[in-house]
Amino acid sequence: MSLFSNDSVQINSLPSLVEGEFEGLPRRYRTLRAAVYFVVMLFVFAAMGVLMCFEWWQEGRFGWRVWVALGTVVAFGSIWAIEEIKGFPMRGVVVREHDLSYRSGFFKRETVTVPFNRIQHSEIAQGPVARVFSVCTLKLYTAGHSGANLSVPGMDVERAKRLRQQLDERVSQL
Repeated sequence: MSLFSNDSVQINSLPSLVEGEFEGLPRRYRTLRAAVYFVVMLFVFAAMGVLMCFEWWQEGRFGWRVWVALGTVVAFGSIWAIEEIKGFPMRGVVVREHDLSYRSGFFKRETVTVPFNRIQHSEIAQGPVARVFSVCTLKLYTAGHSGANLSVPGMDVERAKRLRQQLDERVSQL
């Protein structure tokens, strides 16, 4: 019977994620995200137009509520646009010998790594809009969590299928 050991490890000796290793997502996904942004903003500005017409019809001028709402919409729309434009190049996935990592975000940068020996199962999800753009979301599930521990949105469908097959093979070998 072996004794439990938990030796300390120097942080510098651990493998690191190298920026150049991450593979970007297809440009089709960028187009999809831009289309979603423009449709949402179209509806929001249409709602603002209705609010402004109603305010003008009621009072003959724009009250402070309209200006606050318009400023809020412009501020959030600008932040979202910056996140989409600057954040898209940050999105990427890397498959290493023992794990898979996904990186995203401009304002809130996030890197999620899931070791292969923790993966319970994987799933490829593709809604109707994603189907039009030939992209999908690869979801990886680990034990002890109710949802996907890692979701990689915007992957090329064939690439996601190959990656899922590789993951299933690696998981079955463990």
